[in-house]
Amino acid sequence: MKWFDTLFARIFLLQVAVALLLSLLFLLLLFSGQASVFARSAAPGWASALRPVQAQLAQGAVPQLPRSVGVATSVHLEPGPPPARARHIAATPLAPRYVALKAALRDEGIGVGRMAVSGEPGGGVTWLELLPTGHQPTWVGVHGALEGPGLRGRGALGIALAVLVFLGAAAWLSRIIVKPLLDLQTSVKTFAETGERPAAPPVRGPIEVRQLTQQFDDFAAQRVQQDDARQMMLAGISHDLRSPLGRIRMAAELLPDAPGVAARRESIVRNAQVADQLVGSFLSLVRSATEPLEERVDLAALVRDLLGHGDHGDVTLELQAAGPIWLEPASGVLLQRALINLLDNARHHGRPPVVVRLQADGGHATLTVRDHGPGIAPEQRETLLRPFYRGASDRGVPGTGLGLPVVERCVRRHGGEMQLLDAAPGLAVRLRFPLAGRPPSV
Repeated sequence: MKWFDTLFARIFLLQVAVALLLSLLFLLLLFSGQASVFARSAAPGWASALRPVQAQLAQGAVPQLPRSVGVATSVHLEPGPPPARARHIAATPLAPRYVALKAALRDEGIGVGRMAVSGEPGGGVTWLELLPTGHQPTWVGVHGALEGPGLRGRGALGIALAVLVFLGAAAWLSRIIVKPLLDLQTSVKTFAETGERPAAPPVRGPIEVRQLTQQFDDFAAQRVQQDDARQMMLAGISHDLRSPLGRIRMAAELLPDAPGVAARRESIVRNAQVADQLVGSFLSLVRSATEPLEERVDLAALVRDLLGHGDHGDVTLELQAAGPIWLEPASGVLLQRALINLLDNARHHGRPPVVVRLQADGGHATLTVRDHGPGIAPEQRETLLRPFYRGASDRGVPGTGLGLPVVERCVRRHGGEMQLLDAAPGLAVRLRFPLAGRPPSV
């Protein structure tokens, strides 16, 4: 998941964009208005000081600049030209202060051409190119510049600091808004993976998020209660049915070998066996959700022991791990039942050879069971994980439709994931488990 796709990033960037836009508008309005007011207020004093100089220039004389001219305020003048390091300023909208100054001096009868700034902050000089009618332009410097050379730098630094403070505040506020949703996401993920009601997340944040959190907690509690009731019903029915099924089978086997009786006896025994298998699948489904995970299981040893029995002599084992593969917390009964179900499915719905591959890498153990049969169409793979669902090609093949759902629930309870993959030819069922994080205790 990319950072820009997160809710936190979108809220954060939205706040930053709005703040920058408002700051830009504020700066344009404030600085433009302030610059014009300041320049127009300074223009009369400057004009009074420059008017005698302009008169001397109009007479063709070399201007004699006084050290200072006492008007409303003291204005200090300096003969030009400006020093080489002076920064020339163009009278554009980007320099509203100098545009206003030039216009105000023109209104006072002082014609100004180019302008420049020199000096250090606090002691700057504004250089004006006076344009007397019919004579050469002359530069005159006015101390007490409208702005020092470092004013814009200090302004930029202040804006940068303000933006940094705002970014920190925006990140903190965005995290406060998003944190309750992240907690809720964790709870939903835990509930989806384990089927168990997670600890109620803290009720905080906006009222909409609090209501959503409370509704999810109520839903999870109701769902767990329904699952518990269904499991108790299945377990009770399955347990109660096994005794009469056993008696029916025993009674059928005791029937005499009279003409016409043997075929009926075999049919009764066969149907009783199918019913008993269905009851056993019910119990396996219930136990896959209720069996406690209290063991530390070596998956490699479990697979070797199971395939070492004579019932699975036709299965090829490819063990790509030198030592034990530990899972914890785990249940050896559930893991064994999951592997048996996969082997039965491979035999009944696929074709030999059946290959079991076990490997461990990257903090995970991967168990793959592959057959060489026709496989499963991609559009049917998700539906086959639903209880009692059977594919169209399985009609007439003995089965209950509970084998893969039992395996999927077992894997999910162990914190893993299950995938149905196209093996070309055949189907590969891949189970991926997280490895235990500590060595076994001695």
